Amino acid sequence: MQQRTTALDAGFVAALWSVSVAAYFAAGVRFDTSPFPAYIQFIDDTLLRERLLESIWYSHAHPPLLNVVVGLALRAFGDNAWTALALLFHALGLIAALGIFALALRLSGSRLAAYACTSLVVLSPGFVLYQNWLMYTFLELVLLVVSAVALYRFLDHQSSGWAVAFFSSLAALVLTRGFFHLGWFVLVAAYAIWAAQSRRQALSAAAVPLLLASLWYAKNYFYFGTFAASTMFGLGLSNIGTLTVPREDLAVLVEEGVVSPLALVSRYEQTALLFSASNDPPSGVPVLDLPRKSAGAFNYNFRPLIAINQQYASDSLAVIRHYPASYVIGVFIANRLFFSPSSMNEYFSPANRAAVEPFERVFNPLLYGVAAEARFIAQPHFGFDQPPSLEVNTSVALVIWSGLLLVLGWLRVRPAFVGPAPDDRRACITLGYLLFVLLYVYGLGTLVELGENYRYRFVAEPLFVVVTAVLAVDSVRALQNRWRRRG
Repeated sequence: MQQRTTALDAGFVAALWSVSVAAYFAAGVRFDTSPFPAYIQFIDDTLLRERLLESIWYSHAHPPLLNVVVGLALRAFGDNAWTALALLFHALGLIAALGIFALALRLSGSRLAAYACTSLVVLSPGFVLYQNWLMYTFLELVLLVVSAVALYRFLDHQSSGWAVAFFSSLAALVLTRGFFHLGWFVLVAAYAIWAAQSRRQALSAAAVPLLLASLWYAKNYFYFGTFAASTMFGLGLSNIGTLTVPREDLAVLVEEGVVSPLALVSRYEQTALLFSASNDPPSGVPVLDLPRKSAGAFNYNFRPLIAINQQYASDSLAVIRHYPASYVIGVFIANRLFFSPSSMNEYFSPANRAAVEPFERVFNPLLYGVAAEARFIAQPHFGFDQPPSLEVNTSVALVIWSGLLLVLGWLRVRPAFVGPAPDDRRACITLGYLLFVLLYVYGLGTLVELGENYRYRFVAEPLFVVVTAVLAVDSVRALQNRWRRRG
């Protein structure tokens, strides 16, 4: 029997979210705006205030949505922008909580499971820390939850409004982070169109969001020669490719002409050298011409960085071909980080990390099967000769369950693709989408980057919990039916 969210359910979820906000606030968690404007994801604050549209349009390092949100807040609220952004992120947290509950309830048919899912996610330290961190990560999580709810509602009601909401959330993800590639959007859109009762309706709903997402790719290709949402792929790939190999081995490849001398330039220790590249002739657009932001941080939209990133990517791929064993080690470390608690991000403010420590002692064993105390390993930087500095807390239980979840999840949704259509086809199709997202986030989150892999996993954590709840409820019902037959 299909379960629906009632006003009472919504009230309880809102109360649960409020308890989470109040408890962590009392512990000392505050909205952290320290990433702005120094982090590489942000455009200079002066340009966002004074040349917003121009700077957004000509930026290329990252997709635009985060800077659009921050820029509009600065323009609309001035000195109160941080308060407005804190309220926005917390409102998104409430939307995520309601979405997780609705999704778990619809897919599992169990209110108990829905409340358990929502409680585990909303009360967890990771959810609270990212909700209080001015970055795109929490936006990704909310958009993924909204997309899953919208997909189910679209399949359930054949509503054009829900179809537009689904495809719009996919477009927003593409325009929030380059991790969610346009190709991913196309695959998911094709899946939803195939599953829809009216494919013409689904195609119509997908057209404008797909066009908007494609426009950003086309713009970057027209101006910068890169058909991508971000031009930063090379710097990320170098972490798991070039930097896992010792300098002396790379020097041999440079001498042989296999890689460029740029392979020996550290993006961390020689950053100024990257930004000393010539920018002739200037474009006349500040966001492209200024190597530094007004407060002194480097501007990764600096136009010469495009060619440098492309060279980093080319060199990293060549290094991986010549030293595949080093790449495998890098992927192994990325997996160790990926399956670590999402709350251990070193970029959170020290005050917020300290404030959630008592909660980690409860939730780390509950969610991940590990203690709150992390270990440290050497972060690759032209080999592994550096002292341990990379925080890691790998959960073997999470690794094992993740593999089982994908297998059991496929068996659960398989009837929607093979054989007669099941009675719960809408749930199966939506579960199939959740499994695809989990697999995509895992694959891309461990194969092309090494550093904050736990953050990459975090965005899909609510979907992981929902699928777990569905499988658990299915198992309980199967056991109950077996006992009834025996009785």
